[in-house]
Amino acid sequence: MHRFDPRLKVAGLAFVSLLMTVTGWQGLALSSFALLGLVFLSRTPLKIYRSLIVVMLWMGLFYGLAAGWVWPANRAVWYGHWSPEGLVQAAFMLWRMVLVFGLTRLYTAVTMPLEQGLGIAYFLNPLIRITPKAADFALLLTLTLRFIPLIIEEATQIWKVRALKLEWPSSWLKRSWEFIQLIVPLILLSLRRAEELAENLILRGYGSGNYRTLMLNERTSKDRLGVVILGAWGLILLILR
Repeated sequence: MHRFDPRLKVAGLAFVSLLMTVTGWQGLALSSFALLGLVFLSRTPLKIYRSLIVVMLWMGLFYGLAAGWVWPANRAVWYGHWSPEGLVQAAFMLWRMVLVFGLTRLYTAVTMPLEQGLGIAYFLNPLIRITPKAADFALLLTLTLRFIPLIIEEATQIWKVRALKLEWPSSWLKRSWEFIQLIVPLILLSLRRAEELAENLILRGYGSGNYRTLMLNERTSKDRLGVVILGAWGLILLILR
């Protein structure tokens, strides 16, 4: 999965996520087993999905209250009651969100940040014929995904240096103040990196509306097989509506 074409990964993620909104419980069950199989085949550590648990708990609470709790018109909310149909609807909504979030997390785990930007920007290229701003947005998206890991790495280094110089406070209020103090040097480093990048773009003759996605790797037989599998999987999900 790590060697698949980024265009295939982006298109597959968008295609399957869209089908998650229309398929029935049979399709959701099959998609759940397929996601577990992909996680196993990709050999990604399970700890990267740990953060999704907290998000899903909060979303489950929100959907449960939004769809499961009903009350009569012109009455206060505490006069309501739990609706079994609403709770089932909330469960299906949460199920779909878990699958979409899981696929997105898997996509980010098996795709390099630069490849993510190139894959997404590739599908924005047709919009360049409509407006040149699409090229600028594609470039901005590519650079953002490219430099996010670098900014996180620099923030980690700044935090380690500050922790070595000073004893880490035990009070949560003082810890919060220490984290706030890290913002200024991180912003300065980000501005310096952005200035260097802008100078490099100017020296290379970049102009607004001239960005094109460059995909250095040709499509392989594995990519074609992936397209066939995605098409067949999408057809199955549409049948199980």
